Amino acid sequence: QALEDQVWDLLHEADKAAEENKEKSQVYDAMAGTLGDAWDALIVMLEKRQALLELTSVFFENALEFAAKIDQVEDFLKNAQEFDNIDSLRELILQQEHHTKELLEKSLAVLNKSQELTEFIEEFKCEGPNVNTKLIQGARSSCLKIDYLLEMLQDRRRQLDRFLKHQRQGLEQILQIYLWHQQENQV
Repeated sequence: QALEDQVWDLLHEADKAAEENKEKSQVYDAMAGTLGDAWDALIVMLEKRQALLELTSVFFENALEFAAKIDQVEDFLKNAQEFDNIDSLRELILQQEHHTKELLEKSLAVLNKSQELTEFIEEFKCEGPNVNTKLIQGARSSCLKIDYLLEMLQDRRRQLDRFLKHQRQGLEQILQIYLWHQQENQV
């Protein structure tokens, strides 16, 4: 953007030179057209790179939030979860449901954003006049790194899901026993 005014000034100078020197007007017109086309292509490429950076930033923010949620649930599972009565047991089960729901929401958000990002990278690598093997390899490498990060996070989530499910089954059994004892005492 800082150079845009200078480019347009240069184009206007080329127009003036073409008007003053009619013999070379075709050359100046061609130069101006080429420079204008190159400038427009550069602007488009920079806008696409900006969109790529913004999308990448959002993906990594989502991945970070997902990883933080995974850490939070791991801490929840590691800490001793005590309950004294039926109400505290029910509260513990509700906390587990809440954590499971949030894990799935964060997982879905990062999955969607990773798909959007990899599709953008795939499209981006094939566009423009400077498509080369280094660009294609770099895009492929970036997609593989995104997939690796995503798979690592999803593996952690799946493991937590198994622990949460197992613990929840145990807590629900204890709740049933509490309820059974409560009914027995009432009878």
